[in-house]
Amino acid sequence: MNRKNHTLEYFIDLDRYPIHQLDSAEGKELLETCHAHIDNYSNCTLPGFLQQSAVDELADELRQLEAVARQVDFPATAYGWMRNRGFPAEHPRSQLFPRRCGTITTEQISSEGPSLALYQFDELTEFVRKLLNFESLFRLACPNISVRANIMQQGDEFGWHFDTNDGVVSFAIQSADVGGEFEYAPSIRSEDDENYTEVSNIFSGAKSPSKAITPPGTFFLFMGRRSLHRVTRIEKSSQCRHSLLFGYDKKPNMVFPEHIRKRLTEPKNTSFHGID
Repeated sequence: MNRKNHTLEYFIDLDRYPIHQLDSAEGKELLETCHAHIDNYSNCTLPGFLQQSAVDELADELRQLEAVARQVDFPATAYGWMRNRGFPAEHPRSQLFPRRCGTITTEQISSEGPSLALYQFDELTEFVRKLLNFESLFRLACPNISVRANIMQQGDEFGWHFDTNDGVVSFAIQSADVGGEFEYAPSIRSEDDENYTEVSNIFSGAKSPSKAITPPGTFFLFMGRRSLHRVTRIEKSSQCRHSLLFGYDKKPNMVFPEHIRKRLTEPKNTSFHGID
């Protein structure tokens, strides 16, 4: 499809999710529902957000990029932003989990393709801003991490971790046959209490996590700084699991530092492995 036909209504089911009319009664109701779900479950999950024709086109674009996905494969602690040395072996800060998947970064994606077209809509940015209750929100200017895709094949998984920020926006584009489920423990930690006992219970399986139901076409905003989460191992699948991630910041023209970008663009040449 030509880029000129990539309209907002082509991508998004505006009858169901009127993000272009957020000041209308229907728009306000949508925001109210989303905010309640974020407050209660640390996420906003909107199945059928993308039109099926758009999902098909996005999946086709990502399938064509599978062969050039850069492979990330290393064990890591769930607390990657902290200094984690010196804890007992059984402590949550010492536990290592596999991170194994393929990554597509912005510069690998066609500027005329559907992934970057969807990212450019001001209405989508404004919707995310209102979900997060930010005074301002801007698309990134980063040449590598503005838009990226995770490509997961049989045997891949992304182990337990916390994010360094809240409000990660992703779209489910293609599912695996078995596995590749998003599991999470909402608001399990706070800035004042790491709640290591409950985290250990999730790690050991003594307590079961929640599961997000995200069929292809789902918009998913996740508050991951305080909510433990993972993507389970893909056990068997005839196709890759595709998810598309969009980056935003409170300030304009944000570009990630080079060492951050290299973690994705040169994963085999970084030292971001194990316990920091």
